[in-house]
Amino acid sequence: MELITILEKTVSPDRNELEAAQKFLEQAAVENLPTFLVELSKVLANPGNTQVARVASGLQVKNSLTSKDSDVKTQYQQRWLAIDGNARREIKNYVLQTLGTETYRPSSASQCVAGIACAEIPVNQWPELIPQLVANVTDPSSTEHMKESTLEAIGYICQDIDPEQLQENANQILTAIIQGMRKEEPSNNVKLAATMALLNSLEFTKANFDKETERHFIMQVVCEATQCPDNRVRVAALQNLVKIMSLYYQYMETYMGPALFAITIEAMKSDIDEVALQGIEFWSNVCDEEMDLAIEASEVCASEQGRPPEHTSKFYAKGALQYLVPILTQTLTKQDENDDDDDWNPCKAAGVCRMLLATCC
Repeated sequence: MELITILEKTVSPDRNELEAAQKFLEQAAVENLPTFLVELSKVLANPGNTQVARVASGLQVKNSLTSKDSDVKTQYQQRWLAIDGNARREIKNYVLQTLGTETYRPSSASQCVAGIACAEIPVNQWPELIPQLVANVTDPSSTEHMKESTLEAIGYICQDIDPEQLQENANQILTAIIQGMRKEEPSNNVKLAATMALLNSLEFTKANFDKETERHFIMQVVCEATQCPDNRVRVAALQNLVKIMSLYYQYMETYMGPALFAITIEAMKSDIDEVALQGIEFWSNVCDEEMDLAIEASEVCASEQGRPPEHTSKFYAKGALQYLVPILTQTLTKQDENDDDDDWNPCKAAGVCRMLLATCC
């Protein structure tokens, strides 16, 4: 009971209580980290505990595994791997049990699962994790909370781990993500978690994009998600298109005319800043790619090797120029006097896109 009370005091308005709680937790971690993490994970896994205690315990576990400082993060991961295997197994079981039991967002358990995964997967440990996460999403009996928190965990893992480490699980991961993104999925929270997970996993889906049928299916699901009534999902789906255009430009010809042009033009005209920004960003990325391809082509010509460059420009920006310029000009007139100079908004993005188009076309 003492640990739960102390965890609850980590959000106390009383400064003395707060400092005493933090000091106790720091001391417990130093004295016996494995036992401390096991006890914390028990608090996290028990739905009978208060939300404050569960969130605070999850935060303690996560912060013992990861850091924004890469050197500290490596040190924490090595420290975790040095913990006795039985203690680690117990902690992993508790955090996995927690998935789907939290009624708050974001899920603390998903961050803990990802923190452990990023330490263990690179050294070929916890091989059963990815199949377990995939099953959580694809099992028809899984609850909305289970699917959402599991997809969040997959997204965090994909964001933080070297794509090479997940290569052999890429198909499984993609299956779970696409399952969560489908238009038949009734929960927009699940769709959002899946769409964000896809955004974080695009680097290691190259083998899937190389296959026409798989590429068609991924593009269909992403394009459908851009039409979701929930703006959070719509923005995330558009972010995927922006990144896909950069990573897989050479495959986009099939989709540009029938889908991407109309989707991004519609987004650019949106009154919702986040949506408009992604539409503009898409065409800025097209310009960036085509300028790079033009440089590559000129270098090949200059070297007189007589071979065509590996990828060639499709001149999408030039083809769309007459449609883009009026929308960008209109967006430039929407400057709000209250806009903060530091805020990235459609007006600033439109100015940059206009310059890129002028350079590119």
